[in-house]
Amino acid sequence: MPKKSIHCILKEAKMFASLEEDDLNALAKIAHIHHYSKDSSLFIKGEISASLILLIDGVVSIFKHDDKGNEITIGYFNRYALLAEPATLRRSPLPSSATFKTDGAVMKIDINEFEKLIFSHPKIAYEVIQSLLKKIDLLQQNIHFTIASTSTEKILQFYEKNPTLSLDLKKYEIASILGMRPETFSRTIKKLEKEGKLVKVSTGYRLK
Repeated sequence: MPKKSIHCILKEAKMFASLEEDDLNALAKIAHIHHYSKDSSLFIKGEISASLILLIDGVVSIFKHDDKGNEITIGYFNRYALLAEPATLRRSPLPSSATFKTDGAVMKIDINEFEKLIFSHPKIAYEVIQSLLKKIDLLQQNIHFTIASTSTEKILQFYEKNPTLSLDLKKYEIASILGMRPETFSRTIKKLEKEGKLVKVSTGYRLK
């Protein structure tokens, strides 16, 4: 992404865009930008993060491993998502790991200083609450993916809920989120395209 000031990036992030200038300036003073290359690890399960992490560029995969060592994808996130904020705010070990699927960058905000800001800048606290609510929505979405009776339902639900993210992911990555075999996903996608329920675009598919 083009080089921008921390203040400008915060203004572009939807969760902080409505903040007053003094709120943005206060946040900018305790934030730093870190760049990562594709396949770099952002954090590992069990670590305790000293910073609130805002993804500002690229795509990040959040995952954990089951008892047999198989990687289970929890979700993919793109620009301006907060990552692992529930565990970070609780000062508890991170419950999953994160890796960059593309080159990217994050903004790290010192958690101790951030908590001080919350008490004097209620709008910041409100935006964090909204982010936590989105994580609840993600959990409900994953539950739906698990119990949905057909591959068609899972795929349509995914494209409805993730219109932007779906364009950043490869087919096998979406299949992993949905707990489907790649060949099943491809076969169902072709069926939905033929039925006119999905439309192919340059970088993937979208709902018609």
